[in-house]
Amino acid sequence: MAEKNIELTLNQQNYIETIYSLCLAHEHAHVKAIAEKLNIKMASVTEAMQGLTSLGLVNYTVRQTITLTPEGEVIALELHRRHAVLAEFYREILGCNPDKADEIACRVEHDIDPELRERLSEFMRFLKEEIKLPDGSNPVMEFSKRYSAKTNGGV
Repeated sequence: MAEKNIELTLNQQNYIETIYSLCLAHEHAHVKAIAEKLNIKMASVTEAMQGLTSLGLVNYTVRQTITLTPEGEVIALELHRRHAVLAEFYREILGCNPDKADEIACRVEHDIDPELRERLSEFMRFLKEEIKLPDGSNPVMEFSKRYSAKTNGGV
């Protein structure tokens, strides 16, 4: 992922997403909360926060709250958008159960760029709103319903 020429590793992206979600819930994050959410040691979080601070993506001082900088927030919002579009596609178009859709979106979101996310979003809108059979039904949505019922919400 490149934002302003910053290449982030998968782990760095996961930290940014975790901080973002904690900030949405509590307006800030703590090393302990990040460690618990990612199921890792606090020392690993501290090291990562130092690295993300040096990149200008997080506001971090030892034993203080952690927040995203404006640049970090831009990255977090893009990751969030990617996740949301992918999870919606898996859930609403392919008929995956919500938990599985979320799990898969979490893995794939790091590998698509903003242009592909936008194209996928427009494609879903087209599938859901533009395609109609003579009776007014939508074959894509019918597939999703049928497949969900067939697999009991499985994959």
